Amino acid sequence: MGNWTREDPGLFDAGSLGTAATGLQTVETTLGEARTVTTNSQAGMTAEVWSGDAPVTWTASLDTPVATIDAVTTALSAARTAIGAYSETVSGIATRATSVKQTMFESNQVINRQYADPAGGPTPEQAQHRQLQEQAAMGDLTLARNALEGLADERTLADSTLVLALTPPNATAWEAQRQALAAIGITDSGSLTPTAVAQAMAELGNQIASGDYSEADVSNLQTLYDLYGKNPQVMAQMNLAMGGENVVSLIDELGRGVVDGSIPAAAALALAQSVRGGLSVGSERWSPLTGQSFAEEMMANASTTVGGDPAAIGFLFGDPANAPIGVTTTLALADMIDQEERGNYHIWQDGSPLPGGTTLALLEEEQTGVPGLRVIDLAGRVLETLGQYPDEALDWLTDASGDDVTGEGSLGQNRVEYWYGDRDWSQYDEFAGPAGLWAGTQYATGGPGATTGQPVDTTGPAWVDAATLSTKIMEELAGNESFEGENVSSYASVEIVRALAPQMPGLVEAPLYSETSQDGPTQTVSFFGISDQEGVYANVSQDVLAKVLGAAASDPYGHSALESVVSQYQDALVGAAANVEDTSVHGLAERIAVLQGMVDGAGSGEQLGEAGREDQAIMDAIDSLETAVGLIPIPGLGGVVGGAAGAVIDAGQSYALGELIGWGGDTLDGGFATNHAALLEDLEGQQDASLDAVRLQTAQLVWELEHDTPGGPLAAVPDPSGLNATDLQTWFDDWNDELLDALDEDRGGSTFDSLARAYRDGSANAQSDNDSEH
Repeated sequence: MGNWTREDPGLFDAGSLGTAATGLQTVETTLGEARTVTTNSQAGMTAEVWSGDAPVTWTASLDTPVATIDAVTTALSAARTAIGAYSETVSGIATRATSVKQTMFESNQVINRQYADPAGGPTPEQAQHRQLQEQAAMGDLTLARNALEGLADERTLADSTLVLALTPPNATAWEAQRQALAAIGITDSGSLTPTAVAQAMAELGNQIASGDYSEADVSNLQTLYDLYGKNPQVMAQMNLAMGGENVVSLIDELGRGVVDGSIPAAAALALAQSVRGGLSVGSERWSPLTGQSFAEEMMANASTTVGGDPAAIGFLFGDPANAPIGVTTTLALADMIDQEERGNYHIWQDGSPLPGGTTLALLEEEQTGVPGLRVIDLAGRVLETLGQYPDEALDWLTDASGDDVTGEGSLGQNRVEYWYGDRDWSQYDEFAGPAGLWAGTQYATGGPGATTGQPVDTTGPAWVDAATLSTKIMEELAGNESFEGENVSSYASVEIVRALAPQMPGLVEAPLYSETSQDGPTQTVSFFGISDQEGVYANVSQDVLAKVLGAAASDPYGHSALESVVSQYQDALVGAAANVEDTSVHGLAERIAVLQGMVDGAGSGEQLGEAGREDQAIMDAIDSLETAVGLIPIPGLGGVVGGAAGAVIDAGQSYALGELIGWGGDTLDGGFATNHAALLEDLEGQQDASLDAVRLQTAQLVWELEHDTPGGPLAAVPDPSGLNATDLQTWFDDWNDELLDALDEDRGGSTFDSLARAYRDGSANAQSDNDSEH
């Protein structure tokens, strides 16, 4: 079928297709000759030649190979015909594509034409004529591009049709596909167009949605989704032809069919998941007007007391990571739900008896472990999906326009106050929706979590908006009565950590400089004190941060996610200390201690139990979070020496945090967090074990970073690696003066006790300042 592209949909290898068709003809001829020989043998087996039961049995046995030859030759003939039809179709596409590309070339020439005008420029008549030519050329270019896109869709369908025709003879899949296509009136390749398939699928979907269907109808629609569910053109047309209201009814009917026994549970769930996936594919490119119209149709008859529509819509929006509904439809629904809940106090949670969407979601829970009851809260599912579109999510929560619902204040601010401060999420959703939305905003283009290899603007609108928004959301959550650990799901916990991850460079500063904290919702600080460029980050009180971290980390998965993020930042700081020029060892060690305090102070969570289905889904989310953290940009990193990194970074370039993380792994074997946990275990039972562990561990870190400095204070200090807790304490006491010199060359008051206190402040632990001196 050729390595064609959407820019060149007519590209194909006619020679190879001709060779294939000839090969099939040769095999067909050979099999025909074999069939002739076989049937002649049957006819010639007379009593004069061979008598008795044996020749009769042998003659009858030849019926099987003859029947097989007939089936194979029929299939080969169909395949050869399909190749011919495909060649003809693609040749036609190639011819039209050549014409379209020529139009595009000529239009571009007109648009980009340069004129050798005299000094005074063109005459008004010439200028007007050129403008008209350019406008006409731009119109032609737009039409040509649309035509080329249509040709690409035709090529995709032609490829799919050929693959279908080349399915091996007697294959179960082919027979099911043939039956499904026949059931919607498509019996030949001539009627196999995207529009025809979409319309026929819509009619079958509407029939099932109405309740007038058989198991065969469900099976046929599933087969058609298997064939066309990933085709954007067919799925867009099919869903629009059905309409939003009927797509919702289809989901509800499938769930109710399970309850009343009309449909096997597995078949109903598989089709419902296909409907969701098809809507995701089809709605991806919808215009705002189309998305708005479809959303209005979905909500046309939605009621929280009867009908089951909210749960059905919740199911359709129930897999945002893998099958997100298109952004225009999601935004339209978010606006509608926001206005209804804030304006009319109508909470969009489905209270109808046995809603079909809930039944399907509970079946899905058996597969994935993701709580099925989440679909009851329609608002949560829509907001969580909106979080998959970071730019739109940030705009939605920071919209500065007036709020028509309340008549006062800005729309974005009022949304934050309601959805994070007032709304009770303790049932069904368990904060997964608002957490997913918040997390998405931090990764908007130009924001602190956006992947980039270019210089970043740390005071740009998106960066500042993300920081300001995070402050407001954390303050609202801290005041939300339902925001308690027992009401926050595992997924929500991980999403909260994902939202906080890009803001960590600012959040870590508050425990260090609480007496000089900057006022306002943001603070401007250097990236962990190591970069030449300051950035704007969230600015909240320790009490607020402790409340948010505590609620997230009370869940074992949330705690695991927080540990992962903190460990990555710690490794990055170790890497910076080893490789970034003019870095304060004390400053980095202090921040590492604060980060560890954040984890330990947030609570340990419950021990992870035996792995279950949900474990894998949440661990996948944590893995995704770890990847995202590694891609967070470091603004203005400045000069970097070779060292363990073996590289030099230009000051104007933003690099990903993952590079420093890798350097940290090269510098400190095992990582700070892992070593901290092991040391705590050795010190178990001692008073102030956590503080002692930080003192000893930061002393080890200082040795690791400074012991090879020529003429430095640690030249004679032995390597502490591998020492147990008791011997490590002895090492610390014996070499305390030298270690303090390395920590703070000027003896400006920095001690390992001050690092321990930074750890304590980071954990918001109100221990006494009178910790024992070492």
